[in-house]
Amino acid sequence: MTRWLALALLVAAAGCAGPAPIAPPPGAAERAAATDWSRAETITVTLDEFVFLPDAVALRVGQPVRLRFENTGARPHDWTSPTFFRTVAFRPGDAQAASVLASGGSVDVPPGGAREVTLVPLSPIAGEVTCVKPLHATLGMTGRVVVAQN
Repeated sequence: MTRWLALALLVAAAGCAGPAPIAPPPGAAERAAATDWSRAETITVTLDEFVFLPDAVALRVGQPVRLRFENTGARPHDWTSPTFFRTVAFRPGDAQAASVLASGGSVDVPPGGAREVTLVPLSPIAGEVTCVKPLHATLGMTGRVVVAQN
């Protein structure tokens, strides 16, 4: 019986390992160094029970942006899009960049809190955005991020 319990705990722990970290795309550091960050537009995304406002974010390749995530809800939320975050260069020194990459492409925001990431999209994509907290996406906390070619 003890052997079965140990096996069950091992399987459960393996399932809780979380997403794999992501790496910046090739050339991201060079693109970040060449970007005029003073041109970054701020786009605010509100996270609440159980919605993103706006639910779609439209960006352009090569145009820097500051994404500000504000959690107006009573629960922790996140804005998760590995597809998107694999195709951007972060502003050098961006405080959230390492966390986003280590988490597999997620910005976690505590209740009543805010987080910002400043980045430049490097290629066109259309990707899904979800809140990966248990059942949040099922309850409607989903969206899209679209990066169009300039």
